[in-house]
Formats: sequence, C-alpha cells, structure tokens
Amino acid sequence: MSEIASSTFALQAPPADRAAAREEARRQLKKMSDAMVQEKGLLNHAQAALLLDVSTKRVGELVRLGKLTDFIFLGRKYVSMKEVDERSKQELKAGRPRRGIGKLATASLKAAVKTDSVQASPGGYAGSYFKKQREEANERRRREFQKKWRAVIEARRNERKS
Repeated sequence: MSEIASSTFALQAPPADRAAAREEARRQLKKMSDAMVQEKGLLNHAQAALLLDVSTKRVGELVRLGKLTDFIFLGRKYVSMKEVDERSKQELKAGRPRRGIGKLATASLKAAVKTDSVQASPGGYAGSYFKKQREEANERRRREFQKKWRAVIEARRNERKS
C-alpha cells in the first residue's frame, strides 16, 4: 500500500492491508506533527478562510496561485498557520484594481455593442432612466415658459387698464 486516501481508509482495507495502512497513517501523522511544529500550526481551508475573511474557494485559489503552501495529510488539505498569519497582517485591498480610462471606454463600448433588441428599444441599458430625466427637464422648461408667458400677458393687461 503506497498512499492513503483518507483517515478511514485503514478501516476499509482488507485485513492483510490494514497493518500497512495503519503504518502509513502513523508515518503521515509524524510528518504532519513535524509540519505543525515548523509552520506554527496547520489550518484546514475553512479555518484559514475565517481568519483571512475570504471564502474557502478563495483559499483554494490562493493555494493554486502559490500564495499559500498546501499540505495534504491523511487525504485532507491544510495550509500553513504562519503563512495565513502573515497574509492576514498585510493590508490587502479587496476586489479588483481600478481600470484605466482606456479600459473603461473599451468596456463601455463593448457593453453598448452587446445591447440586445429588447434592451435597445427603450434606449439601451439605461434608456428608461435617461428618458425620464429628459421628460422631467422638458416639463420644467414648459412650466418656466408658462410662468414667463403669464407674466407678459399680465403686464399687457395692466398697460391697457392704465
């Protein structure tokens, strides 16, 4: 028996292989103990996610990117407590970095090109909003014009009476 798939694998092995599985489990526990001493502890991905305030998927991604070291013992994945602690002390900004003006303009053009016919009929992805603003501005202008017109008519009436 070369590798152990999980901690319960030794119990599921045939009687002839149980001794070898138990021995392999002891070796891996010894390696895990040594790694825990060297790395100041090992955390599973859920624990690391809580300490880093990220999702468990993000912890897996950090492992794939090489930002955290992955340890596999008895079929379970762990990360270094020392590395998690160092990473949590860094002031990392969450989210994507800001895009430059060129990339923003390109993204806007791509979004405009991807406007479908149903979306385009009211004026695009924000058409209803702009249409309402335009209508409100026209209504304000109409009210101002009516107010001025009434003032002109009232002034003419006053001139005739005098």
